[in-house]
Amino acid sequence: MYYGDVCDEDFLHALFKNHSFSHVVHLAAQAGVRYSLKNPASYVHNNMECPMRLLEVISSYSAVKLVYASTSNVYGKNKEIPFHEGEKLKSPTNVYAVTKIFDEELVTLYCQYGGLQSLGLRFFTVYGPWGRPDMAGLMFAEAMVAGKPFTLYLPEANEGILQRDFTYIDDIVKGVVAALDYVPASCGETFNLAHGQSVPVSDLIRHLQHGLHIQPQVRLQPMPRGELVQTWADISRAARLLNYEPTINLQTGIALFVDWFKMYKKKRRSEEHDASTTPAEELYRKLKEESEERERIYGIQRFLADVEEQIARQTVLKEKYRSWANGNDVPVPDMTGKHNFTFHPHMMMRQTAAFVFLPYLARDVKSLRQICAWYEECVAFSTDGHLFRSVKPKSEWKRQFNETDEGLYVSEVDVCVADLHNCNSRSTCIADPETKSFRCECKSEYHATAAGSCIPAYTADREKEEQERQDEMTDIFNGVNITQMKTAAKWLIYKDRFSAEGDYMMAPQLRGDVEGLKQACMDLKVCIGFTSDGFLKSALAPFDKWKVATPGTGPFYALDIDYCASENKFHFCDWQLVCVPDGTQGPLFSCLTKRSAKAALKHLEMNHGRIAHNSLTLEGIS
Repeated sequence: MYYGDVCDEDFLHALFKNHSFSHVVHLAAQAGVRYSLKNPASYVHNNMECPMRLLEVISSYSAVKLVYASTSNVYGKNKEIPFHEGEKLKSPTNVYAVTKIFDEELVTLYCQYGGLQSLGLRFFTVYGPWGRPDMAGLMFAEAMVAGKPFTLYLPEANEGILQRDFTYIDDIVKGVVAALDYVPASCGETFNLAHGQSVPVSDLIRHLQHGLHIQPQVRLQPMPRGELVQTWADISRAARLLNYEPTINLQTGIALFVDWFKMYKKKRRSEEHDASTTPAEELYRKLKEESEERERIYGIQRFLADVEEQIARQTVLKEKYRSWANGNDVPVPDMTGKHNFTFHPHMMMRQTAAFVFLPYLARDVKSLRQICAWYEECVAFSTDGHLFRSVKPKSEWKRQFNETDEGLYVSEVDVCVADLHNCNSRSTCIADPETKSFRCECKSEYHATAAGSCIPAYTADREKEEQERQDEMTDIFNGVNITQMKTAAKWLIYKDRFSAEGDYMMAPQLRGDVEGLKQACMDLKVCIGFTSDGFLKSALAPFDKWKVATPGTGPFYALDIDYCASENKFHFCDWQLVCVPDGTQGPLFSCLTKRSAKAALKHLEMNHGRIAHNSLTLEGIS
């Protein structure tokens, strides 16, 4: 027994490969008349798309016979009573019926063009133990024992009374088994499976009342659209060709159903009292676990199948490149140690750095290791399913604890030699054999900041870097005269605190030379402050994020300008926050929510007039 989805072609193919099926009995569908009018898309998917996938799989295997379930609803408003299989199906009354007519036509096509041996069974109002909760028998019984009213629909006066051809489940099972041995004479054959009598629904209620000894509370309502007033099957064809003989009439069937229903309710009350798991729930749990395990395995197989051709092409191209590189003295990545991994528990790199994510393989280290080995550029993976093609220095890893992410597996490839690191052009990758990691050291012409980045050295005659030119162009297009703003500003001094963020350049030759640093900062278009030890700043953090000055850092100098000027990144406010200047503390600003920003700006306008030159206004905050 397997728990799976008929829409999952991989699951179906695996079943057919592992088992030599001779027959398929397809009973899976989304039934129900009224709900099909509310959510037709669900019925189209489950009753049309999924059967088509099943047929595609069955057609791949020879000598497999299909027996499938249809419904009495396909007859729609056909006026010939009782319904006969030879009638044309031209007046369905609901979406459910339309999807089942489609299934019958689709199976016929697969028979005509693919030779699929098939047989359709049109079920008529099946009832009995373990029935659907939306069917009248179980729904009425549940309402009666709960002392609640239930609805009985009334047709129009000229339509007669509500009647159904009720079929007990045991008779349906006999019909399905008989259909397995029947050899269809032509494509598109169908049979009615019913009791062969049309009975008023009020008789069903009367038999339930007799068996349960409960007076029903019936609520009469007009007949909803989509429902049939009467169903009645001609079962003569099934009797002649399948030897189908239903034996359980409605009175006997309801008596059997009531016996089961009483036992079922008693057992459920006992289980709820004991808070124990029912055998059915335990079976469902085991089947669901098996389904999840299959999905995991199929996920691996699907993934490998998808990438196998891609990796084969990549391998050919890489071999051609290696051959060319070796002949032209071009270095190629050294992947020695590719298949050996070192485990770092509870460590994680930023997931945005991953190039593949396989959530269905979470905690499956064996499979993740296998797939990472397939990808030549994969040098690390996390146990939650992320594959990485480059590694960050260990100092940038994060420690975290959760159920799916147990840690990080890093290949023992020398990422510096293989050029699979994230050190930028301003730094050099230095391998650390002991930790199987590396670090990024700034090149001689650059200086390391406290944040771990590398910034260029300042010289008065230096050539401007690309970023400087871009910043200046941004100022021009935005109509902001940074030079004029800086020239008009005064310098503010902070002796015990400084902004650690925003390092732009380093002037080691000007350490301690405050006037020289001021001149250098004015010379740099985007410089707005500096520390006495020579770090020139292009932006500041909000004051509450500043650090306490350490010995040797010296006073921190900042220009008294509008740090919230439009489009100029002189501040480090998160994108969802608003930069608001502080009219009482020099150049400082705050990063506030939109609501708080409105209140702060109103206060500034009323008390300080501080933001007269500021591009940010109350109207600008929507």
